[in-house]
Amino acid sequence: MNKNHTTRALLIACVVIVSTLSFIQFYLVRNTYRLTRDHFYTEVKEEIVKVTNSPAMISLAEQIRAELRQAVIQYVTNPMSKPGFIKLLKSNTKESGHKLNIYLKKMLDKKPNLEGIIYKSQFDEIIFEINGKSDTLLTAPAKPVVFSGDDFHTAHTIILNKDVTLSTGEDLRITIRQSNFMDISKQENEVIKRMSGVLFLAIGLIAAVIILLYLVFSAMIRQKKLAEIKTDFANNITHELKTPLSSVSIILKSILLKEVQAKPALLNDLLQSLNRQHGKIRQLVDSVLDSAMVTATKVEQKELEITRFLQHYADDLAIANHELIAKIETIPQTLLTNAATLEKILNILVDNAAKYSEEGVSIYLTAFKTQTHYHIEITDQGAGIPLKYQQHIFDKFYRIPEQNKHTVKGLGLGLYLAKQAALQLSAELTVSSKPGKGSTFIISLPV
Repeated sequence: MNKNHTTRALLIACVVIVSTLSFIQFYLVRNTYRLTRDHFYTEVKEEIVKVTNSPAMISLAEQIRAELRQAVIQYVTNPMSKPGFIKLLKSNTKESGHKLNIYLKKMLDKKPNLEGIIYKSQFDEIIFEINGKSDTLLTAPAKPVVFSGDDFHTAHTIILNKDVTLSTGEDLRITIRQSNFMDISKQENEVIKRMSGVLFLAIGLIAAVIILLYLVFSAMIRQKKLAEIKTDFANNITHELKTPLSSVSIILKSILLKEVQAKPALLNDLLQSLNRQHGKIRQLVDSVLDSAMVTATKVEQKELEITRFLQHYADDLAIANHELIAKIETIPQTLLTNAATLEKILNILVDNAAKYSEEGVSIYLTAFKTQTHYHIEITDQGAGIPLKYQQHIFDKFYRIPEQNKHTVKGLGLGLYLAKQAALQLSAELTVSSKPGKGSTFIISLPV
């Protein structure tokens, strides 16, 4: 199994683990919520029962039942329709029911854990029997008669109890089925509050696992990229050193030949070639050493007349197989910078432009001032840089993938060194490029 498959398998395993853990946590939190809610409901019921069993509440309840009995007697003695009886019942119990509701609300509001709870009492069924004959005045399936409190129906409505009351007289027997409900919508936050510790712990655990997995995978990806960079660097430096070292080996073998030593002119040419190959090797080694020693420490900066400096730089620069065309704003401009460091950046950018441009193509140096910065642009007419690679080209040892073709020599250090040098000047080094339309590197120096 290769590394990509291994990473993918690990990623899938982590997603499965996090999903499973999330499901288990959800299940535990949901059950904890239900247990906490049921416990809270039990506490509330017990408190309300204590209130409803108080002498004052019992007295009001008995008064309402007496008023119901009186309505039934009126129904028997003065024949009326059942809807008329319901209307009479509501009228008879209205005042007593209102008193019961006010008293109950007053008592509930005195208890912190019962504040905001709504209570209602209702008749579900009323059956009377007289002289051996029975009649149902209110049936269970029909709409109940609420005689105390508001008629509410919410998701947080809880039934407190159902009572069956018998009221008997000389010839009249009345069976009353009554229900009492409470709505705790305003107390639902109390349940969440009681289980907040468990809730935060569950969320924190899931978040910690996700963060940990993210950090692990981030580290894995960084290590993978670092390994790829090291491999590319080893391949590149091997490729770059192979040609000059091979040339040095051939030249040294040639110098040892007697027929070569007998020809001073030929020997001199070979020594010059040896010196050039030595220069290439030294340049490679110096680049690697510079990258190891570079720091973001600010260099000493002095006033520099940048217009004159750039004009002299363009006049003195000679590029093999390319022409440098300078377009420098002629207005004199003095900046606080370091000439040697700025020239180092320009040399790297111009050399880079020459390497990635075809022979005979011009390279442009443009300079101009804006309100906050002095911009120096180096533009080539090369192949351009795809957008997905532009954020990486200033990284150490980074080279745009070419399937190991090595069409352009280098170790991926030039732009990195230029970026670090720009930081030493408190400047910005950016790139603007499109595939097939060349690249422009912009040095933005603070004014």
